[in-house]
Amino acid sequence: MGSVLAQLTDGQSLLQVVLEGTLIGQLVLVSLLLLSSLSWAVIILKGLQFYRFQKDDQKFLLLFRESSLDQTYKQVDTFPHSSLAYIFRKAYQEINQTYRRLQKPSSQHSEATVSLLNERLQRVMERSYNERYSYSEHRLNILASVSGASPYIGLFGTVLGVIDAFQGIGISGITSLAAVAPGISEALIATAAGLLAAIPALMAFNHYRNRVRNLGGQMRDFSLELTNRIEWVLYEQLAQSGK
Repeated sequence: MGSVLAQLTDGQSLLQVVLEGTLIGQLVLVSLLLLSSLSWAVIILKGLQFYRFQKDDQKFLLLFRESSLDQTYKQVDTFPHSSLAYIFRKAYQEINQTYRRLQKPSSQHSEATVSLLNERLQRVMERSYNERYSYSEHRLNILASVSGASPYIGLFGTVLGVIDAFQGIGISGITSLAAVAPGISEALIATAAGLLAAIPALMAFNHYRNRVRNLGGQMRDFSLELTNRIEWVLYEQLAQSGK
């Protein structure tokens, strides 16, 4: 028993167990290593992405609340990672296309024009929201797949290791620990590798899913704030035109 524990705790002996294992067991470990590397790459990329989202959103929201719509639009391109700036850009462009209709509105159709513009504005912001929400979710399916598949791949390697251990007993006819140690060691390594690949991916997936939901809430709140501000500007314009 002591020799097996020593093999599992010593780094060189552990590597030796892997190298001397079966081909299928090695393929299992290589697969888990690739999945783990992929999940960590996604974790790092998503972390940087959400950091940029938060940084640009905070700066843009401060500018939006302190400046006019025209001034905000002139600087909107300086926030390339902001989801709020993306929604604002699309909404402003939609307003700009129909704003000429409100320059000299007739008293008969002015309210209907504003109502039509609001409807188009809602559709534009809803589409922009969906686009940014999907973009923020990009690659999260990789983490979900790794966290779901890795334990089963590790379990597959575990089963192969146990089978190899029993085959060692059948071939040698010896039921001592030395006969089953290689297969059991390979099985334990596969189990540990599967968990090491799955646990970080699962934790990261849950974390980033919460970040996506929070971002979605922020975009919803901003869309309402933007709509209220645009309506206020439009009705002020109508009031000035009616004088």
